[in-house]
Amino acid sequence: MSISALEITLAGFAPGLFWLWYIRRKDHNEPEPRGIIARVFGLGCASAFLVLWLRPYIDPFAPPNAGWHRDLIDAFLLTAVPEETAKFLAFLIGAWWCSDLDEPLDGIVYGAAAALGFASAENVFYLIQTGDPALMALRAFTATLAHVGFTASLCFSVSLSRFGVCGNRWLIGIGAFIAAVVFHGGYNLFLWRGPQYTHLALLGILPLSLALLGAKIKWSQKQSTLLHPRPAKV
Repeated sequence: MSISALEITLAGFAPGLFWLWYIRRKDHNEPEPRGIIARVFGLGCASAFLVLWLRPYIDPFAPPNAGWHRDLIDAFLLTAVPEETAKFLAFLIGAWWCSDLDEPLDGIVYGAAAALGFASAENVFYLIQTGDPALMALRAFTATLAHVGFTASLCFSVSLSRFGVCGNRWLIGIGAFIAAVVFHGGYNLFLWRGPQYTHLALLGILPLSLALLGAKIKWSQKQSTLLHPRPAKV
């Protein structure tokens, strides 16, 4: 059964838009402007096209023979590095110089917007290739959330350095980027190595990255309450 372009777009974007709505609700003290979130989300979508355009130029760097060596290079250097770079650029271009980025939780919200824009475009690519809408139900709780876990944590850490919460900005940024690449590359590697390793990605790396992000959200919400206290009731 063929599906229309509209159906492909709706199915591909539905998971990302739902999770974007859910994460924005976590920023209840001072919600970020919808316009800026939409801009970062759109740039995240564009970043997926950037990576798609780059792939033919970087694929030749992969070893010709199949095996762990090829999968390691592909998962970490040829996939995780370009994708995390592209999503981070979407965050920087769309939100970094905005005055609304004024607390650590904002870094998570805008980082998630960039990640979900990327994931939504990626979902459309996969749906065009497979023609299977049921795939979106699976990716809604796996790859889509994985992108959030990796990139929102990166943008949270960089935001901390911006607000002077922790040390050297460059060291924090580089360390957070390496962590995002390690999580992302490990997730890809275990998925690609077959059923005997899939559980390490889906039951190990994915929930760990989301648990860490959840802890960062809770900490950031406490900081947000201090930075933007609600008026006392009379």
